[in-house]
Amino acid sequence: TGKNPMQKLNKQEIELLRILQKNAKFDITDLTEKLNMSRTSVYDRIKKLENEGYIKDYVAIIDPKKVGLNFTVIINVSLNSQRLELVEEFSKQVAALEEVVEGYITGGIFDYVLKVVVKDPEAFNDFIRKLSTIPNISKVQSSFVMSYIKQSTTLHF
Repeated sequence: TGKNPMQKLNKQEIELLRILQKNAKFDITDLTEKLNMSRTSVYDRIKKLENEGYIKDYVAIIDPKKVGLNFTVIINVSLNSQRLELVEEFSKQVAALEEVVEGYITGGIFDYVLKVVVKDPEAFNDFIRKLSTIPNISKVQSSFVMSYIKQSTTLHF
């Protein structure tokens, strides 16, 4: 339809989304005060936002270093062919690799950008062996993350 989906939301719902994306482990009393709504209304709005797909999930963001995952790599992948069935098959196989925490089909020089988080260079080498078994890859370029400048899950709308 081309309509902005945000137009369906009122100011309180938009503010509720902004608050929840920063901390979904909310204090209901704090929310009721900030939004000037009753507890029931807040819970009803949250349920509405979930049902309409604005809120996709709730997660705990884990520090990778605390769980021994100290090696992050950004991988650019080019395919031999961009035929739809080959792209879909590659996407399906990459999505099944647990080391891939983010993956994108991209326009431009590369067909895919993958973010991989593993324990160490040896584990990354094991991952590359797995990746290389997927058909239709023409080129893989890896960039090792030295340090993080910014990591965020917060969308600004």
